[in-house]
Amino acid sequence: MTIREVLREGRKRLPPGSFAPFEAEELFSRASGMPRASFPARSLDPCPEEIQTAFLELVERRRSGYPLQYLLGEWEFLGRTFRVDSRALIPRGETERIVEAAREVAPSALRIVDAGTGSGILAVSLALERPEAHCTALDISLEALALARQNSRLHGVADRVHLLASDWVCALRPEAVFDLAVANPPYVPLADAPHLDKTVSENEPPAALYGGEDGLDPLRRLAGTLALHLRPRSFFLFEFGYGQARLVSEIFERTPCWELLDIRLDAAGIPRTGVARLVE
Repeated sequence: MTIREVLREGRKRLPPGSFAPFEAEELFSRASGMPRASFPARSLDPCPEEIQTAFLELVERRRSGYPLQYLLGEWEFLGRTFRVDSRALIPRGETERIVEAAREVAPSALRIVDAGTGSGILAVSLALERPEAHCTALDISLEALALARQNSRLHGVADRVHLLASDWVCALRPEAVFDLAVANPPYVPLADAPHLDKTVSENEPPAALYGGEDGLDPLRRLAGTLALHLRPRSFFLFEFGYGQARLVSEIFERTPCWELLDIRLDAAGIPRTGVARLVE
């Protein structure tokens, strides 16, 4: 079979609703080591049997519901490629809004804490954008921290991204004080678990997905404890889920050390990113 024929077969096998042409090409690139840009010129070349076998095995795993990002082992965030696997959540475009907000409201912040770092995308991205910054990346999962370490080394910022095993901010020393806090905490309500896409619910780590009864228990904890580790008038930038904006506002109304300055929309027009500032 030619490369074109193998790709066509892969597209046919991928599930309805997937972006079959894109996914097939990504998976073939992973199986073959060939860049996608070379496919048109080589489409009539014979496909080696071992590459065909490896590609169709990846297609079958994708058809069974395994995430494309985990099969590829990498994904893009703000134009940079990060290693991803089932130790942490898959990076999503909505989370880029946190970095964008940090550029706007806290451009000079150089001591940053990332609470619940997962794969390290926020800490690493902020360290890359601020060559003088030091980021402390916290996570209770040692497996997630190992992945974050890989990403910090991949992007050459391991000396400025300090990883710490911590149940939110519990492991921080009292004297640890920062100019900026960021977080993409778990925020899926437990009641929504049966309704999640199985690609998500059966493969991404539950501890990084579910945030208690209404999804906002982790945010409540952070609102109640981060203030001890931020300088006055420093910002806390965080992500939350669909339909949670009112509850997020109530959390900060009940925590008088904070001002909730803004709730920003994602690309789909859904309230998604909170901008809070610690009062003096």
